[in-house]
Amino acid sequence: MKIKKKDLRIADFRQEYLPQVEEILKENFQYPWSSQKILSSNSFSVKKVVIYENKILGFFSGEIIFSEGSITMIAVKKEFQNKGIGSFIMDWFIKLTKEKGVKDIWLEVSEKNKKAIRFYEKLGFIVENVRKNYYRDGSDALIMRLPVNAW
Repeated sequence: MKIKKKDLRIADFRQEYLPQVEEILKENFQYPWSSQKILSSNSFSVKKVVIYENKILGFFSGEIIFSEGSITMIAVKKEFQNKGIGSFIMDWFIKLTKEKGVKDIWLEVSEKNKKAIRFYEKLGFIVENVRKNYYRDGSDALIMRLPVNAW
C-alpha cells in the first residue's frame, strides 16, 4: 500500500490513543514502555501520533529543553514501516526544533537495533558516545547527536 505524505496527519497524543500506541510499542520493543510512561509528560514534552485514515500508525515522544532536543521514543506500526512515516515525523520534529533555536538533537538507541541506527544515520545523526550495559538485555546504548544547523 502506497501512503502519500499529504494523507498523513500529526496530532497531539491524547489518552484515548493509549491502547493503539501500546500495541505499536509492543510489536516493536521487547520491553515496551508502560502506560504510565507513555502518559507521563512535563513542560518540555512533545508527544505526537501519526494518523492515516483515522488509524494511528506511529508514536513520537521527545523533549525540547532550551537549546537542546531529545528523542525518547519513535515507533511505527510494523505493517507500515519503510513507507516514509518515521521520516515524516522526524522531518516535522527537526523543523520544530529549528524554529525553536535548538542546536542539537540527542537520542539513545540499542547497538542491536541496526535498522534504527541506519535510519538515524540517514537523517544525519552521528554516534557521540556509548553507554555500556544500558538496556535490560545488557546491550549498550549508542548516544547519537544531530547538529540541527547541518539540516
